[in-house]
This record gives sequence, structure tokens and C-alpha cells, in this order.
Amino acid sequence: MKKLLLLIIVLSSITMQSQQMTVFYKEKRMPSQVNTRYDHSGEKEIELLAIEIIQLKAAMKAEKNKDSIQVYEQKMQDLLSKLKVHTVRNKQKSLKIPEYDYITVLKLENKKALYYPQNKAGNDTISEEGTNEKGNNFKNVRINYYDSEIIYIDQSQNKKTSYLKVHEFDFRGREFLIEEVLDKQEWALTKETKRIDQYICYKAVLNNYNKKVEAWYTKDIKANHGPKGYFGLPGLILELKEGKKTVRFHKIQLLSSDTIDIKPPTEGEKITREELKDLPSKLFNQY
Repeated sequence: MKKLLLLIIVLSSITMQSQQMTVFYKEKRMPSQVNTRYDHSGEKEIELLAIEIIQLKAAMKAEKNKDSIQVYEQKMQDLLSKLKVHTVRNKQKSLKIPEYDYITVLKLENKKALYYPQNKAGNDTISEEGTNEKGNNFKNVRINYYDSEIIYIDQSQNKKTSYLKVHEFDFRGREFLIEEVLDKQEWALTKETKRIDQYICYKAVLNNYNKKVEAWYTKDIKANHGPKGYFGLPGLILELKEGKKTVRFHKIQLLSSDTIDIKPPTEGEKITREELKDLPSKLFNQY
């Protein structure tokens, strides 16, 4: 059966103008996690601190004197420190949780590709209530957050569109849309080979990226695309190593042209790649 599928793929690669296919990948991921402890005995203090912070923010916004602003900023830090006594978010104390299988899909049609998660993963919430040694009630809440991405590439138009849902900034699940010109990826091809499933694959290394990227591609499938927006090799990428993370080939399916709709994502706040890099400091200043 595998030999028959390989023969079909090779033959269809010759007539790639009309042939389309879907490739599935698998990787191990660890969700972002935050633990929060609510001490009900301090609810009144939290309310008072919140009111004082709101008033101080308004004063800082209206103030134009630099010396006064510095005084306000120091007072704001003091208030935030007091607030943390009652509501604590500490990643270092997070409970150990298992990795999960993250399945992604790569749809291909000529020079177009759409990469997206197979399933939408919702956030997991676990809570626990109790009484501490002083007799005060408390509630522990643990939330696991799952990021996701959709990447559209059109090599004929030199265009790339990415949808990102990320929790790393403030755990709100912010959604962004990035439209950009497709950067050229300068691969260094090697003679090193290995077998992935029934395919003979060749190793390539990407030179123009800050992080180390290795790809294993097969010449048996004449589609120069791969997972996570990588492209430009003389064959389909079946395995990708990006730093310590590895995306592996899972399975492949051939589909008729009327069942595939390869279009760029449109949802999310429009932002540039540079603005996304500067977002953490921007959000910090907002708070």
C-alpha cells in the first residue's frame, strides 16, 4: 500500500499544476502555564489597592513634569508589589504537566501552501479551594494555555501571511495578523541521508537565520514546501529541527482540487514583525 501511494505521489508530482496534496506533521509541545493563588481574606485590600492604582494611572497620564512622573512611577511599583502579596502568579512553582502531541496540516497547491493546526485546543483550568494554617480561605487556580499559528505562503506573489494566537505576553490569548514579503531562505544542501517512513531524505541547513534550522527533505515529492513556513528545497520537507524543537512527518493524503481551499488568514490585529518583537516592552509600559 505504501509503495502504491509513493508511486501515485511521484506520478502526480510530474503534473503538479493540477495536483494538490495534504501533509500531516506531529511535534511534542508543552503548554504555557500560570498558577494563581487567591487569598479571600485580602479581598478588601485588593479592592483598595486597585482603586489607588487606577487613580495613580490617571494622575501619571495628566502629569507633564518629568520629576513628578518619576515619583509616580516609583509609587506605582510599590503598589504593584503590595498587590502581589495577595495575588501571586509564579511560573517557577507550576506543577509538572506532560507534553502533548501537536498535529499540524500542510496543504499544497503549486506555489501556494497553508500550514495550520489540525485541531483547536482550548485552555485547561484546574482549581482547588482550602484553608491555610492561619484559618484563612484560599483558592488555587492553574491554567494551561495553548498557542497556535496559521501560515500562508504564495511563492508566485512573494507573499507570506501569518495568524498568531499567543499567551506569552499577558495570558490573554492575543491574536495577530502579519502580512509580509517572503524572505529568501538560503539553504546549504548536504549529502547526508536518512530514511523517514518509506522516503529517502537529504539534510539541509538554513544559513540566514539566527537560530539553527535543519531540514530533511525528500526528492520523491516535488513540492518545495515544508512546515512552519519553510520552503525552497528541491523536495518536500518531512522533518524540521528548529533549535530544540522538532516537527516530524506523520502522514500524507492526496485530495482532489475541489476539496482544498488555500487562502490567507484574515483574522487578528494587524501588526508588523518588528512591532511584535517590541510588544513585551510596550505592554509593560501600559501596566
